[in-house]
Amino acid sequence: MMLLSLLLAAAPPLLLEPDAGTANRLHPRRVTASSFLENGWNTHEQNYLPLYIADEDPATAWVEGVKGRGEGESLEWWGPTLTKAKRYRLFLRNGYQKSAKLFRANARPRKVRFEPMVQGETGAQTTGTPLEVELKDVQGWQEVRLPVPAKVEGVRLTLVTTYPGSKYEDTCLSDLRVYVEGDDPYRPEAEAAAFEKVRAFAFERKQAAARTDTGSKVAWAPRFEEEFLWSQSRDWARETPVQVFARFPDEETHRAALAVARETAALFHKVDLQADASEARKSWTRVSSIDDGAQQALARTALSTVNDEGLIEAAGLFHLGDASFTEDDSAQERMQESLEEARANEAHATRSCIEACAKRNDGEAYGCQSECEYDPSVTATQKAVAESQQQFKSGEFVQGSTTEPTAVLRGLTRESGNREVHRTFRQSLVRYTGKKASAVLVSEDGGGILSVHVLEWAKVGGKERIASITSFRVVLGSLRVVRYRPAA
Repeated sequence: MMLLSLLLAAAPPLLLEPDAGTANRLHPRRVTASSFLENGWNTHEQNYLPLYIADEDPATAWVEGVKGRGEGESLEWWGPTLTKAKRYRLFLRNGYQKSAKLFRANARPRKVRFEPMVQGETGAQTTGTPLEVELKDVQGWQEVRLPVPAKVEGVRLTLVTTYPGSKYEDTCLSDLRVYVEGDDPYRPEAEAAAFEKVRAFAFERKQAAARTDTGSKVAWAPRFEEEFLWSQSRDWARETPVQVFARFPDEETHRAALAVARETAALFHKVDLQADASEARKSWTRVSSIDDGAQQALARTALSTVNDEGLIEAAGLFHLGDASFTEDDSAQERMQESLEEARANEAHATRSCIEACAKRNDGEAYGCQSECEYDPSVTATQKAVAESQQQFKSGEFVQGSTTEPTAVLRGLTRESGNREVHRTFRQSLVRYTGKKASAVLVSEDGGGILSVHVLEWAKVGGKERIASITSFRVVLGSLRVVRYRPAA
């Protein structure tokens, strides 16, 4: 039997403000926890969610949600995938630091175990050597230095022991900042984009808490737990969605959901907006939609274990009672005009460059075509053409009527990436049974990443609630089937 070693560290120093030296600041792509507190004080689960450890606000906090002081509960911070990392520098604001009174009233982490994490084929996995630290029972920032393997994606924080609160047993953590030392290229624009998502989430939760009734048709479970049903390695091959989903086995655990997923993949093959012959552009209705933005904020917490940004972005379309559509026939015409203008600008820039080149060469234009391919004025117009072409392929379309469609297809160019920002075209296809979504397909990178999430519903307190999500995931190296259910 192999025993994992455990590092024990001295108590961290107290800091007024974090000073990480030359280490680079990272922001989370998601934060999950084994539990969080729910009660009547935090309307719409506003104040105690896991992601609040990343919002830079000591007035919010993650609070574990089990009976007692939560010893054994854990929180996972997931950031960019690194391959040349050396050490995480972690800065914590221990306890609930909204005020000195609340800091003492609530329990605080005392001894904490930190474990580096990676995402394996069957889910989150620890890596490297765990580190146990006894935190000081004081307000302000404390630093913990955690050696990590070269490949690392996150860190798990587990409550080993706690300081008791004078009034409440709830154990709180206000903030966690993560910096990295290593040789990975640093992409500040990617980190800024990740932090902006955290800020937007926090703002939406505060807005939702201020409303007495959101009118939403969907009641979200606070969080979902995952159950792996099947996985298999996959050699990359250029296949249609129908061919890919034929690879999934017809097993009892997911047979009914697989039938729905295959139907959804077959429909997407016909309407894929990346294809010139997309049936959506030809026979569906182009629309502008308005969906309930609050649903995205709720879904970001509830579905954090699912880890599919496309599914979260489509959350406002899960119930047709939370969305509305209006026809937008003029959009196609506007985008066509924009594309033609961009192409004309490219042609003009190329001609001007070739003429200038020939003039420099005493009227000889030989080689000027190749030279102008790299001229900044030409490449700028080529980029504009590419963006216009992508916008032309983008859009929202409904199958059936705009009042009660049978399917909605949304294709949008997004900035994404965890080590650097790049533009990716993400499509979401939502199919309905009545007013509720029965399946959500998400495609990125031209089908290189493809998921179909099959939804089952139940009624709770007069509102619809997702009872389970069976997810069929296709990435370059594997096929997976995972089921998500509301946590008990």
